[in-house]
Amino acid sequence: MEKKMKQIPELQDYDPIEKGDAIIIREIPNEVYHSDVGISSSFVRKFNDSQVHAIEVETETTPAMNFGTAAHYMLVEGDSVFNDNVGVIVGSPYTKVSKDLKQDFKDRGLVVINERDYLDIEGMASNIIPEADMYLNGDNKIPEASFYWYEDDVLCKCRPDVICSPQGIHQDFEIVAVDYKTTYSCSPESFLESVLKYGYDQQAAWYRRGLEAAGYRVKEFVFVAQEKKLPYASKVFKITEQQMDKAWIKMSASLESYKKYLKGTKPTIHNSPNIVTLDLDGQD
Repeated sequence: MEKKMKQIPELQDYDPIEKGDAIIIREIPNEVYHSDVGISSSFVRKFNDSQVHAIEVETETTPAMNFGTAAHYMLVEGDSVFNDNVGVIVGSPYTKVSKDLKQDFKDRGLVVINERDYLDIEGMASNIIPEADMYLNGDNKIPEASFYWYEDDVLCKCRPDVICSPQGIHQDFEIVAVDYKTTYSCSPESFLESVLKYGYDQQAAWYRRGLEAAGYRVKEFVFVAQEKKLPYASKVFKITEQQMDKAWIKMSASLESYKKYLKGTKPTIHNSPNIVTLDLDGQD
């Protein structure tokens, strides 16, 4: 393990902590974490959908993604982190002054949102339910710790929004992993649709794998889901070990396909043949 960690020079300036079969970094710039040093849950899930797209197409930042990131800063990391990382455009975004300010924010590496988004995020922070706030801001929470580990020769990474750890990050014990999601509806039916559509169960399985590589046992994995508009409703959703076990089978299969790609296998497009007969059974 020590030998492999020394082969990652991009991480050595960020005080990596070696633990178990992983390293943990408490503070690392977003641009470093999101660089091509290690593969993430998002990449592996995308690779499972279409290998070519995962490899060749960069993900574009959308206003919805900026909203989610800004909400995450405020709800998970607090006002000071929000103020340091988010630029708010007040008034019309179409004036020259606003356009120049937006470019200045981008040049400084800030997440840019408009005034309406800011008011919604403030409303979300004011209306989070106690059960959700307990997970996001409970005692001894560790936000945004980055974990790196190897699956054979493939460097992997994850960054849970929060891990709840009563004795500190150096201890061996059971932990709770928390992921904060913004959504249009936090009804159980709607959130289940999101889990299936976006592979949140696979994300949970991937995060558990990384945490276990560091010697932790994930006692519980929860999603805190909160609506983006009034009444800013929120709920806590738990995923079971059995569900994560099942999801890891998919992630493991995708990881094996990625290993084959690294050895020279030609990547596929939407992971299907070039000629496909549509199956319309059961479709109206």
